[in-house]
Amino acid sequence: MLALARRKALVCLGLLGWGGAVLWWAAGQTASENGKQSKQPDATVIGFADVVQERRRQVVADSSFPSSLPSDRTQWLQFLQSLHLRPPERPEGWKFSAYSWRRWRGALASRGGFVRRWQVRTMEATAYCPKGCCGSATGRTATGRRAEYGIAAVDPRVIPLGTALYVDRYGFAIAADVGRAIKGNRIDLCFPTHREAHRFGRRWVRVLILH
Repeated sequence: MLALARRKALVCLGLLGWGGAVLWWAAGQTASENGKQSKQPDATVIGFADVVQERRRQVVADSSFPSSLPSDRTQWLQFLQSLHLRPPERPEGWKFSAYSWRRWRGALASRGGFVRRWQVRTMEATAYCPKGCCGSATGRTATGRRAEYGIAAVDPRVIPLGTALYVDRYGFAIAADVGRAIKGNRIDLCFPTHREAHRFGRRWVRVLILH
């Protein structure tokens, strides 16, 4: 009987020891999980900041304005240079720079100051003159503007009419006309004379689109 009692006592002690070990292990796991959870907010904040910073870099590279558009020629030149766009080759190329500024500022105000977008795309460009041989016999565009240097015909499905543009080396322009052959990724630039339009010919140009 004494031997049986000792065996039972040893079994009970063994069970108690095993149970204590299990409880100790469970408590350690709980503390570890709590520690991870307590550190999670800091990791989340750091990760969010990294994501925001990376998103800003992507936006600047793709389709976002700087804090403000340039308002004078010197600032415009710096801005265009940052986009690897060359300045206008002739003085008329600056004619619609003020329009571009006002157009952007008005669009920005209508959007509550949050959406500032631009896009640089490579387009196939041709040229026309305001005479009847190339354009309208009246010298007017589809929007009623006078056809002159700085007026561009576009596909309204690609570039809405009234959009401010900058064409590499050509200068600032307004999407104010359409053409039967101007479809898709094409743009038709107005020149004062047929000779200049013919000299321009057909070429690929980089176009800054100010949304």
